[in-house]
Amino acid sequence: MEKIRTFQQYELNKIRKNVKDSGLQFEKFGRSSNIMDYSDREINEMILGIYKDSKHLLVDGDYFIDVSTVQKATCILTDISYSRRIKLDKTSAIKLKNIRNFYIQDYFLETSEQFSNSSKHKITGYLKKIGGISLGKGRYNHAYSIPNDFKTFYKGIPIDLFYPIQHYINGLFFGDDYHVSTFEVVSNLTIVDE
Repeated sequence: MEKIRTFQQYELNKIRKNVKDSGLQFEKFGRSSNIMDYSDREINEMILGIYKDSKHLLVDGDYFIDVSTVQKATCILTDISYSRRIKLDKTSAIKLKNIRNFYIQDYFLETSEQFSNSSKHKITGYLKKIGGISLGKGRYNHAYSIPNDFKTFYKGIPIDLFYPIQHYINGLFFGDDYHVSTFEVVSNLTIVDE
């Protein structure tokens, strides 16, 4: 199971008691119109905008997309920080093993159909809310931070950048980490293996 942000039991019980005020769209996108038919995990997911049964996701623009129509994911990489032990050579390419954190501006999903008059959908807020990315600190507080844990590539890009799509889109909705495998990193930075 994917690790996602969880809400307290009293919050879930409050939703069950006051379902009309919850804002959840289970009657439209869920498997049942009765809130009592849903487990704590399912209610937790719906609070985060995840409706696995119908494959719908609430995106940053406060509208739903059908994730089964996603063809591509994109991330905008704006900066990186280095491991503290490194003496940088400004003339050489950035080696993946020397990166400490990646700093992201946004993540997007591109769909084959239009939702809310667009086929490109910003999911940065969703990934932050679910715990897939974190706010940067210090001079990077304008961006989102992803640690360079794996120090390896996936199709020529650092796998840590693909990780939020791999687990919080592919894993949650499809049970297949590579269901959406077309992934692009938009950046002025050039990162190499060695």
